[in-house]
Amino acid sequence: MIPFFLIMEGIDYFLAIPNHYLLTMKKLSILAVAIFLLSSCGAPPDNGRQFLENLDEYCGYSYEGRTTEFSLGAADEPHPLEDPRMLMILEECSEDEIRIPFHVDEDQSRTWVLQIRNDQLHLSHDHRYPDGTEHDQNMYGGYSDARGSGLKHFFPADDFTIAERPQRDINVWSMEVDPDGDKFWYRLYLEGVLRFEATFDLSDPQPIP
Repeated sequence: MIPFFLIMEGIDYFLAIPNHYLLTMKKLSILAVAIFLLSSCGAPPDNGRQFLENLDEYCGYSYEGRTTEFSLGAADEPHPLEDPRMLMILEECSEDEIRIPFHVDEDQSRTWVLQIRNDQLHLSHDHRYPDGTEHDQNMYGGYSDARGSGLKHFFPADDFTIAERPQRDINVWSMEVDPDGDKFWYRLYLEGVLRFEATFDLSDPQPIP
């Protein structure tokens, strides 16, 4: 227990401090608490709308890309994504959805679909035959997780994707846009390891084919 005389000495000390000093100390204490709370909470993750707005700046054009990281499939067998000419087309953009056809050489079967669902960004992979019919196990993808920002999102495989193909439970897709450097990246991680990356040059917009 604190001795009574120490308590009284403490009271006498604070009573001796001028009121304007006490007020300043109180303000500084409140400011310190506010800074601590802001720094500990951090910025909330982007629900995808800012990301879509950043991509919307490039809508209405197509952009060439290339494979910049590849470790998929068997090493002794050719893979269509290993070194193709790639094209991404931002042709349909709205507040809640952007559709991005992704051409690999002459193969035009792929479309990335970014869509706000229940106030959360979702990525789907839409694969179609030339007549418009869907491939089997189509529209796989996932919802953005807590790492999402206005420039980058990660999409772990969702329940629908895993139910159709259980081996995709190790998949995490990622998309990133760099407005300053005019670059866009599409990535695939397997068990946390980067296995595929495509880089697109946003500085040279081309007409939509």
